[in-house]
Formats: sequence, structure tokens, C-alpha cells
Amino acid sequence: MQQEELCPTIISLVQPSHQYSLLLAGNGELLGLQENGELAQFMDAGDHVIWDFLGDEIKHVVTGKVFARQIKNNHFLFTVGGKKLGFERSQGPERLPSEYLEELRKEGWTCLNSILSQTIIEGLERVACTGPYEDQEPNSESPKICQHAAVGASIAEPISLWVLREYLESRDIHLGHPPGFNVLPPEQIAKAGRSWHSDIPYTKSTSPQPVFPRIGPPKACNRNTFVTDFSYKNGATMLKPGSHLLDSAPPESWNAPLVNDELPYSGPEATVVEAPSGSLFLYDARTWHRAGYNRSDRKRGMMATNYETPDVLPKRDTRPACNKLHNSSVYSEMTLREQREVTNLLMKVPDYKNS
Repeated sequence: MQQEELCPTIISLVQPSHQYSLLLAGNGELLGLQENGELAQFMDAGDHVIWDFLGDEIKHVVTGKVFARQIKNNHFLFTVGGKKLGFERSQGPERLPSEYLEELRKEGWTCLNSILSQTIIEGLERVACTGPYEDQEPNSESPKICQHAAVGASIAEPISLWVLREYLESRDIHLGHPPGFNVLPPEQIAKAGRSWHSDIPYTKSTSPQPVFPRIGPPKACNRNTFVTDFSYKNGATMLKPGSHLLDSAPPESWNAPLVNDELPYSGPEATVVEAPSGSLFLYDARTWHRAGYNRSDRKRGMMATNYETPDVLPKRDTRPACNKLHNSSVYSEMTLREQREVTNLLMKVPDYKNS
């Protein structure tokens, strides 16, 4: 293997020095501006719900409209529909949602850098048994989504959901499988996905789902939640930007038979995106990608989810996991918005029996 083949392009995202804010109602809905300039609460989280806190003022980023900061009981007060309501400030994105969408369409990937709060990250670490919980054994007796409210909060993260729905051109997207965690121990390569490949529905599946043609509107998008920091050293996913627009599979030479424990192609046409824990990495399911090798001395953890259009059958039926969630104490710990979003993502799936 030539030396250049061992040097992928590395894009390193660091903890942002500035992030916008979201303003959340008690039910989890987001405060934003309607097209007529009036304040309203929204389920979706496009550019219209992005705020910036500037001293004693709160600015609506897209319109530039400024509101005086009024606080009562640690909530920010706004008059919505003639009523004075309180909203909680929540960590927002580094960039506008529309910028992430533009990058996803062009490159086949985008990364919402450090979008999740430390509270959610800590909950995900508990489930994944990474970070301070690295010495514990994961719970395999119940679905991951029933083990901590952070799992549902991550799945229903509003900025990434807006990007995914816009990209897939449908509000009625669903998950392709129950959320699962991919934890890679030190000095190991992932058991699955070692070779260069694309994902369902552009490859064969254990479900009755036929393989879709690569050319046409996107049918699925992956979203990796970084529970730990992700880096080239600890086995971050490797991909080829722009390959989602190609009507071909990865070249055979990239998956040539390997000897002496060599890895598949890792040259300059491949890209690795490094980002802190709490980042959400989105990439089109058509994108050529492969798993990495963890050369670090710590576990690398992520939560894998796959968002699909209504005409794509999930690889695994997600409804049983949702039913268990509804009967668990975790469900009551989620906001009403999170409950609605997670239920729709897990329950609004094509019926295998009618397919």
C-alpha cells in the first residue's frame, strides 16, 4: 500500500466559541417569528427559531428583530398571542439550520458541531457505558430508548430533524431501526461496515425493502450522535464527499483483498470529520463510507440512527420499542414535543404485512 493511501483528508471541528440559542416553552416547542413578524411557538426548528443573546437584548438572527431581556423565575418573558409567556434558554447551533442543509445537499454530509447539551451527553454516556461509565456493562435487557430520556431527546433534536425533513423532502420520515449504540473498544475496528459501502435502501437489506436507484430524490439519511469525541485516531467514520451524487458503488480497488491486517482504502479521496462529543453527523445513505479503527486507549461511542422517507421499509420494526417506551418511566421525563416526535419517528412506518 502506497504511503499516500494512509493519509485521508481530515476535517477537525473544535468546540465552538459561539453558539446561537433556542427558546423553549414548557412543552418543548420553540419560540420563533412567523413570516408576518409575529412571535409564535413551533414544533420545527428552521432559521425562524434561532436567537442570539447580546447583553440586555435578545436578537432574532434572521430578521434582526430585537427584544428586551425580561426574566422571571429563570425564564425569559415574551408576549405571544397576547399572553406573557416564559421560555427557557437552550443551547443552539453554531450555524443556521439552512447552512447545514446546504452543505448536506452539496457534500453529502454535514455536522451539527456540539449541538447537544452536557446533560444529554451525560445521559448518553450512561447508556453507552463510555466516558466516566466505561467500566460498566451495557444494559441489553431493554431497548436503548427506554434506558434514559437523553436517547429520545437526541433522536428528537429539533435542528437536525428540520434539516433531515427538508433534505428528504417529507415531514413523515421514520427511523430505519430502533436507536442503537456503536461502541468501539481500544485497538479494534468495527465489526460491521469495515469495507466501503452505501447504506439501506441503496444496498440489500434483511427487510423486504427493494434496492432503490441512486439517482433521484434522497430516500434515507444517517445520523451519528457522537457520545464521545470523534477523531481519526479513535476510529471516526471515513467517507467520500460528493459520492451521494454518483451513480456507482465504491470502486473495487477500494475494497481489494487485504493482507497483513491492512485497512481498506484510506487515501486523500477519503475524508474523516473530527468533532467533539454532542455533535450530530448527518450523511446521505448513498455516500460511500466505512468504519474506522480505534487506535486510542479509550472506548469510542456513538448512537446510530437512520431516517427514511415514507416509501422505505425499515430494516427492523421500530414499533415494539416504542410501545415499551410508552410503558416506561422514561417517557414521562420527555417533553411533549419530544414525545410526539419520537412516537411519530418510531410508529409511522410502512406496514410489513401490506408491503
